[in-house]
Formats: sequence, structure tokens, C-alpha cells
Amino acid sequence: MAVTATALMAPSAGVAAPTAPRAGGADVVEVRGTVRVLAGEGGQPDTYSVETRDGRVIRLADGFEADPGSAFSGDLVVPGGTAGGGLTTSARRSAALDRAERRPDGVTARDVRVVSPRPAAGPAAHATYLVKLTNLGAFSVPDADLVAQVNAAQQYWVRESAGVIPAWSTVTGMAVADSAAASVAGGCGLGAGGAQFDAIYRDVAARVYPGVDFTGDSPNHLVIVVPSACFFDEAVGRARRGVSLNSGGPVIVLERGNGGMQSTLEHEYGHNVGLQHSTNARAEYGGLYELMGSDPAGHTSPVLGTVFRWEQGVVAAGEYADASNGLGATAIGSRTAATGLRSVVFIDPDTGKRTFVDYRDGAGADAGAFYAKGLGAVASYGQSYAKGLVLERENEERGSFLLDVQGGDGALQAGESWSNASGSIVVAATGANTVQVTRTQKPPLPAGSASVAGTAEPLRTVSAGGAVAGATAYRYQWLFNGQPVPQADDPTFAPTVAMAGGQLSVQVTGYAVGRNPSPTATSAPVTVQPASWYRREGTTGVVSISGSPRVGRTLTASGLDWVNYLGTKPGDYSTTYVWSRNGKTIKGASASTYRLTAKDLGKRIQVREYPRAAGYATSSYVRSSTTRKVRIGTLVTKRPKITGKAKVGKRLVARAKGWTNATRFSYQWFVGKKAIRGATSKKLAVTRGLKGKKVSVKVTGKKKGFKKASSKSRPKKIK
Repeated sequence: MAVTATALMAPSAGVAAPTAPRAGGADVVEVRGTVRVLAGEGGQPDTYSVETRDGRVIRLADGFEADPGSAFSGDLVVPGGTAGGGLTTSARRSAALDRAERRPDGVTARDVRVVSPRPAAGPAAHATYLVKLTNLGAFSVPDADLVAQVNAAQQYWVRESAGVIPAWSTVTGMAVADSAAASVAGGCGLGAGGAQFDAIYRDVAARVYPGVDFTGDSPNHLVIVVPSACFFDEAVGRARRGVSLNSGGPVIVLERGNGGMQSTLEHEYGHNVGLQHSTNARAEYGGLYELMGSDPAGHTSPVLGTVFRWEQGVVAAGEYADASNGLGATAIGSRTAATGLRSVVFIDPDTGKRTFVDYRDGAGADAGAFYAKGLGAVASYGQSYAKGLVLERENEERGSFLLDVQGGDGALQAGESWSNASGSIVVAATGANTVQVTRTQKPPLPAGSASVAGTAEPLRTVSAGGAVAGATAYRYQWLFNGQPVPQADDPTFAPTVAMAGGQLSVQVTGYAVGRNPSPTATSAPVTVQPASWYRREGTTGVVSISGSPRVGRTLTASGLDWVNYLGTKPGDYSTTYVWSRNGKTIKGASASTYRLTAKDLGKRIQVREYPRAAGYATSSYVRSSTTRKVRIGTLVTKRPKITGKAKVGKRLVARAKGWTNATRFSYQWFVGKKAIRGATSKKLAVTRGLKGKKVSVKVTGKKKGFKKASSKSRPKKIK
């Protein structure tokens, strides 16, 4: 398809659009960028921002939610625009974005499109860059202690990542800096809802570690340690939330000795790699069997439970038993064990939530955990924490939820059981580490429907459509070419470029309390179309031809800055060209340059530019305007030379070099200004009559499509 300049509108790699229309006393600025998320602490919600490619971080008002690292395209409504005129469009845009960055409560986003990222695959070594802020008060914990705790926190994640993080190094010692963006009154990035977090991290990163990527898109972590003067009840650590075990990001943490900072940092690193809090029915941090809870006494972090291992995609074969349809008495190993059966997993038919049973015995790496110490109840969490069989379910946004059990101690003991609301599934502890799951059938929900809503195209989101009468919850599973896509169980999905040409479908299952799940409905497959091309915003929308349209000259095509839906270029991006004369394709002319030939004389030349990359549309192109008619060419000439001995009885030879390639020559020899009759060949025999006279030669060049040209040599005296 031909693409015109007006149609080539699309994401521009996070740069504001060149116009800023007014709306209700505000400037409306179109922005492309990446969603960044500061994990909420102390009961506060997560904070969402958009980071533009020119480095601005603009907080978005409450109500906006998206996955960390999502591509963002939308309008920001920025109050307080300058009344009247006098500003250029560019100046208004820049001023509006400056105001947006300064608004502590964020700006409203509207007409937003986001595309969730796919977690990076494969092992990735992580690196930490350390710095402490010295303008906020004195430090009481020695640097060596702080660095040791940082290193220990990193080794926790190397151990728990199942090889996805093969190594995690501290690149530097404890660097020292101050930051004008930080103040105790403003919260040091910890208090006041983390109001100063982004400003502090950006300031420190730019000045202390310029050029290092701490956005979360790479496995680099910036750890900023602040002194005890920055203690706030709401948080002793904050971190940007990432996507997976391949993510990095910034952390601000309060100095503490005796391992206190280590456990906080392990928790904040958990946010960096994509995890949310572990809660219970009464408190945000009440899931103390996970490091994503919050231990009030600062004990060592327990190993990751199966719920978080599942979220991170590191559950090993044979690690769990599926009990969705019931399970006889089965012994499971300690969650701290490195191998063997260590969990029971089932889907709760009342809620559709995946639920996990782990055996927490306080052994091995859990020996120092809060629950292993038998320290009794935590009043703010409304329960105690004992060793035994622990039930957790998946929670929203990659968190976990600790289920209440008999005795209010967090774990089933031998002889105790747990039931869902309808009694359709019962988990019984038939021994200290033996689990039995009884499944009681209920009336099933009726069969429903499933569909894929939207155009299936790489990098763009489609939604699962479907309905089951009476269902109060749904589960989804996306399929590619009939096979489940790992960890693709959200109601939306963005195909990858590698999926272009394949078949995408979705399975939908409905759930309700007291009912069996509906039969799983599978949508009709849809073909994933090739990815679309766009031009980078603010760049030209046409291909132009430079060079003189004259035979023998070279024309050069200058085209578009082609990008994909996310505003980036594919790694294998290239362009190809099709040149034409008077509308007919010129065979073999596929480069960005074209040398005009005699066939082009009197014709008009045009070029089409096609972007190319695997998995992308091959029919998108832009076409130039035609040139004026190609004019006759001008031969490149050079004065000929006479070689040979200028002596009677010898021969002289005319040499014409440096002319336009393939020029045909004719010759005329002269004595002085008089032409020598019959001397019209390349060679001249020197006769006695020429002795003492000066001889020269005129060379005339001809070539089809070019105007003929002549050049005369310097004279040569005959001896």
C-alpha cells in the first residue's frame, strides 16, 4: 500500500507532538514514552509516570494504571497554560512539559494507548551502583557494613532466581554525593509518598554515573542510601517496579546496621524485578512467609514461595503437583529444598485464582525468618506465623495473598484443614508436610463464548472477549498456533513480531462461588498480521530526490525515518528502493542512488522507498514526486596528451583519459592552427615535412545521451 505523509502518523519514540492545542485553560500535549512505576509503600498506591525519550519523567494523576515498561501514547492535559499568543508552538510545548514535570499530583492522561512489554528471556547478570547522600545528615553505619549488606541482598536474588540471574556484582564502592533534589522536609524520596524519588534518582544518576541506564530496561540497579535522619514510618525503602528477573531500576533505602538494611533491600530488589507485596486479609505487608511482606523485627528473608516463583516463570519440572481436580495424600518437601516435589497447586473454582500450598518448616535458608522463630502474633497483621503448610494465592499485579487458616497462625498443622467459600475444595493437612485436596463437584456454569477483539498485529494489544452466564470471574490463556503461550493469562495480549503470520486464539473459562467452572471456550483463531510501519513524529513524510536530472548524473533518494508502533526501529531494519522512468520500473535500480543513462533522456524519474524487517509489512511505501525531464548529459573531458618520440620517422599517439566512461573518440591532428589533411586517426606518422614544427591533436568525444565535446592537447615540437 502506498503511504502518504498524512497517514504516517504514529508513535514517535516518546517525543511530544509539535502542536499543543488548548483545552479548558490547559495545554494538551501529545506524548510518547514508557510507563514507569514507583511501588507504593505504607498503604499508598503505586505511582505511575511516563518517561519520554528526551529524559522527562512526568507523573500521571491517580486513576491511570499500566504495566511497568509499557509503551505509552496519549495526551497529557497540563493546567496553567499562558493566556493569549506570543509563544511559538515549540515553546508552548516545552513550557507545558516543564509545568507537567513540576506538578506533584501529576497530570491527567487521556486518549491513552499502552502496550505491555514481554519479559526479556534468558539469563542476565545484574550490576549495582552505590551512592550515599551526604547533604541529609550524618551517617552512623560504616560504609563497609552498608556495602556488605548490599552484596548479601544481591546474593539472595542470585540464589532465588533459578539461574536467571547468574551473577550480581557491585560495580563500585560507596560513592558519595549530595543532591539539591533531596531534603528531609521533602521526604528524602522515602516519605511524602516518594514525592522526591524520581528527582533524586535522576539527579544522582546523571552526575555520579552518567550514561548508565537505570530506567529498569536493563539489569542495572542504582542504590541510593540515605541517613537515619530520613526515617519515616511509611517507608524505609522505595524502588521502581520492573517487569521480570531481567529488570533493574533505582532504589532509595535508609541506612541500618546489623542486617536491617539487607532485608529491606532484598524487598526493594523484589520490586525492581517485578514483584508486588505479599498481603493478608488485614494488612498490606501481612504475608510474612514471603520477603514481599514486611517483617517488623527485621529478620532474614524467607526463600521465594511457589506463588512468586510461578510469577517469575522459574518453577521447575516436578516441583509441584496439580490438585485442581483433587489430590490424594501427598508428602511435599520443604520450600527451602533445592529439588523434588515442594508444592501443591490448584485453581479455586469459586474465584478462578491459582492457589499454592507450600511446606514452611523453618529449615535451611529460612532458619532466620520471622515465622521460624515462633515469635507469636503481629498485632497490626492480626495473626501469628507458625511453621506448617501455608496457603497463598495469586494476587493482583504480581503479588501474593496469604489465606487465613484454622488457629490464626498462618499455617495448617496436622489434622487441620482449609476450605473455600462453597466447600467445593478442601485442603487437609494429613501430616506435618502431607497434603490432601478433596474436590466436590458443583453445578457447572454453562458453556460460554470466546473471541479475540481487535486487530492481531505485533506490538499492539488485543483483548479477550467472551461471556459465561452467571460467571463472576474469568481466567484466560492465550494460544499461538494452538499452543499455550507461557505466562500469557491476562485478558489482553500483544503479539510479538516473531508471531506474524501465525494463528492467535484465546481460551476463556468462567468461575463463580458454588459452581463448577464453565467448559473452556476457545476462540476462532485469527491470523497475526505483519507489523505496521510508521514515520517518526516530527520527521518528513515524503521521500525526496536530490541531484541534477541530467544524463550521467547520480540521483539520491532521501526517505523517511521509519519506526514501528512503539516508535523504535527493528534490529534488522533496512530500506529498499524502486526507481521508475515515466512510470515504468527500471530493472535492477533498487539502491538509494541511481545514475541516469541515455535511456532516461527526456523522461521523468520517480522513486518509491520500502522499509524492510522480518515480520513487518512489505507493502508499505512512500513515493517521491517526479523530476523534471532528464536533460542531455555533459561529458566529462580532460586535455588529451601526446605520447611517443617527436622525431622524424617515429609515431605519435593521442591519449584521452579521464573522460566519461564509454565515450567514443575521433581525432584531428594539427600543425600550428592548421589541420593536417587525412590525419584523423589516433596515431600520427612523423614525416620530414613536420620537422621543426609544433604538432597538436584535437579529440572529440561522443556518447549517446550526451552533448559532444572536444579538447585539444598542448603542442609538441618535432625534432
